[in-house]
Amino acid sequence: MENLIAKRYAKALMSIDGVILSDAIEQLGALAETIESNSDIREFLRSPLVSSSKKFEAIIAPLKEKIDSKLFALLELMAQKNRLSLIPDLKRILEKELRLASNHFSGIVESADALESSLVEKLALKLKKYSGADIDLEVKKSDIDGIKVEVSDLGLELHFSKESAKRALIEHIQKAL
Repeated sequence: MENLIAKRYAKALMSIDGVILSDAIEQLGALAETIESNSDIREFLRSPLVSSSKKFEAIIAPLKEKIDSKLFALLELMAQKNRLSLIPDLKRILEKELRLASNHFSGIVESADALESSLVEKLALKLKKYSGADIDLEVKKSDIDGIKVEVSDLGLELHFSKESAKRALIEHIQKAL
């Protein structure tokens, strides 16, 4: 539910003329990180005992001269509606929209073995050819017996394991007999 509300605020911010998405994300960055990392601030923002005007005065008002006036107006509206706790969600949605607009995504390659950088680059090129998007792949070591590639923003997930290859080979041989 909260994510849907944050999407509405993101859509409103993106529809305002003169708002540069990358600047808005940068300006929201420290604020979102502070809210996510500090449980006291999260509790303060979610508390029904604290008025929305006090939340605005404590969190948003000091930023008036430091951020874009249109972004400040949106944050002021969010404070009036008691939705300041949605700032981290708003930032994530704006980042996703920026990636969609620039057609540049990041993904994860998981493997138990270390992968050569040339193999990861070839994989990124194949994914670019398949999806039409630039994809940066980050290699993570895991305990899976094979390789797994995931680009969540594009909905891509590839998984190859030795066990699944063995099963497919056995099925193919059984069908041939």
